[in-house]
Amino acid sequence: MMKGSADQKYLETSIATASKEDLIVKIFDALIIAAQQAHEKLMNERDDIQGIHRALLRSQRAVSLLMGSLDMEIGGELAKNLFRVYEFWHHELVMANMQKDPVRVERLLPYFTEYRKTWAQAVSQFKAMKSAPQPAQPGASGSSFAAVG
Repeated sequence: MMKGSADQKYLETSIATASKEDLIVKIFDALIIAAQQAHEKLMNERDDIQGIHRALLRSQRAVSLLMGSLDMEIGGELAKNLFRVYEFWHHELVMANMQKDPVRVERLLPYFTEYRKTWAQAVSQFKAMKSAPQPAQPGASGSSFAAVG
């Protein structure tokens, strides 16, 4: 088995077994990697139009997944605000692709990283809270924190 194939199998397994909350963090990881690759190509390999396009499309798909993961009913105003942020990111990535503009990607990268860090911390706190013994609450169901995003 080739290393790439083993890496792919590991990734598939980790995604298939991940909680909804962990998937959000993995989507951010994919977004950051694709955006960094796009930026690198825009800065140093401007002739690789296909490579730039593919990396920016992967970034756009990741943002689309984040947008699609939001539950507007459960998430309320927070989910609506996140949707607007993700929508702006998506627009900027589309424009970066159309204009081959590295600055548009460069401006977004710190936000991608900061949001990823925030999500990872929130997931960690959610899991800790979920694993702590809870008093029984009538009518409470096992809700998912990922419903917000």
